[in-house]
Amino acid sequence: MVAKSYASLEIIGEPYAVSNRQYVKVRTNTGALKQVRWYSVSEYNKMYPEAKVAAKPTNQKEVLGFTKGYVTIFKGDTYPHLDWFRQSIARYARSWGWYIISTEKIPEDLPVDLTPVQLFWDQISENDVLYPENKIKTIVESLTYEEDPSEYVGEIGERLSLRLRVDRVVQTESNYGPTNIHTMRDEDGNMFVWATAARLLTEGSWYTMTAGIKDHKIYKNAKQTWLTRCLRIKEEEV
Repeated sequence: MVAKSYASLEIIGEPYAVSNRQYVKVRTNTGALKQVRWYSVSEYNKMYPEAKVAAKPTNQKEVLGFTKGYVTIFKGDTYPHLDWFRQSIARYARSWGWYIISTEKIPEDLPVDLTPVQLFWDQISENDVLYPENKIKTIVESLTYEEDPSEYVGEIGERLSLRLRVDRVVQTESNYGPTNIHTMRDEDGNMFVWATAARLLTEGSWYTMTAGIKDHKIYKNAKQTWLTRCLRIKEEEV
């Protein structure tokens, strides 16, 4: 039998041996064939022991699964593996994404491009009360994203002359119309963000401008300097 995360998929053919282990092919939701482990009854029961009736959780820590003081979150892009997570024992929390509670074992068929990371209750709470969601997300991102070399630039309210390269532009829609969110860096690698409906800069190009410092934020473990009232914007010639 296959792991629970693949139990709903169609099994193609008979089990076969590879390096003294049994495998079988299943058809994924996209129609592709995938090789997965085929477990004997004893192996399967060891992976998924019969559930015991647990005492009803009495506090937020236990309700969320931090019974042993931690939960397991994941470093890596979880989005391509939504089907796996939805069919696994994992849970989802808005503040820290997909996770496995501390009383469960991490499934052996965890996608290879994901790395388990322990998130401890004491890291995200004080006196057994959770921190605000935005503070928890910052803590989680420090665990699941590599540290970026970017540093904050300037003081909030200050105006600066800047030379920046546009790394990425994301266009979004709101009730007020389209907005262009520019992610840029200076020559020292510091990250800047400018959201505006008035201009659309070119990805990969360098610009000089004067800008006000609107805010300092951390996103995905990178310090960002948010800009406002960008004026005298000039694109450098190649």
